[in-house]
Amino acid sequence: MNNLNWDEFKQHISDYVGVDAAEITESTDVYDDLYLDSLGLFGLGSHITETYQLNIPLSLVASISTVGEIFHLLNDKGTPIGG
Repeated sequence: MNNLNWDEFKQHISDYVGVDAAEITESTDVYDDLYLDSLGLFGLGSHITETYQLNIPLSLVASISTVGEIFHLLNDKGTPIGG
């Protein structure tokens, strides 16, 4: 586990998508609420993994649909880049 901070994480999401961090919850849908398509989700994933310097298994990314799922995937399964 990587011990990521939820408030900091959702601020990074907010900065990337331009939605107020106060409006982002674990159940915020990346497609319907943040208006991302699959390419946008890929861009967000790249932004977040670069920010935290963590890799996540691409095989698990296809099933993601909420911000909380991204957070838990990165927190639970993220491995340090280059390590």
